[in-house]
Amino acid sequence: MNAIQLLTNDHNKVRELFKKFNGGEGLAGVVRRTMGSVSPAERRTAVQEVCRELEIHTAIEEEAFYPAVRALEDRGLVKMVNEALKEHEAVKREVSGLRAASGDDDELDERMAQLEKDVEHHATEEEDEMFPRLEDLMSEGQLEDLGRRLAGLKQAAMKAAPADAGRRGVRPAEQPAKMRGAARGGSGRR
Repeated sequence: MNAIQLLTNDHNKVRELFKKFNGGEGLAGVVRRTMGSVSPAERRTAVQEVCRELEIHTAIEEEAFYPAVRALEDRGLVKMVNEALKEHEAVKREVSGLRAASGDDDELDERMAQLEKDVEHHATEEEDEMFPRLEDLMSEGQLEDLGRRLAGLKQAAMKAAPADAGRRGVRPAEQPAKMRGAARGGSGRR
């Protein structure tokens, strides 16, 4: 799987988790939520899964993807990476706030709605602007190599931070050194 496919799959997984938090898509989700058939446990699980996925996703992008994009020395891509990194900082703050949230439904709804809005903006920009430009500048082989590196980093992060890690205070995004060591094994440096 190449880097663009891997990152797009991550974006789509997080989109699905936001739907899970909201009880499903569209009107059915609203009805399910209004009727109280989305349990607090389901919602909290979805929050934890969103946080974990975003922590890992931002970490692998910052560790390997954005440096590879910057190395192309394309002015437009470098500008997009700089903007993406600013957006990552906002997402990290929002994830941290969700991790620390008291569990009040209104607060949780507001925080998740803001996070979903920011993540969707970020993902759409990458998918519509950055990825097409990257496909023009990198060969399929380079994208495949980068995809393998990202997959290795992701796998290492997931092992270092199991699904319930956020509840124990472990943050995958705070462990880039471990991820680097584990992922360099066979993929090599660009």
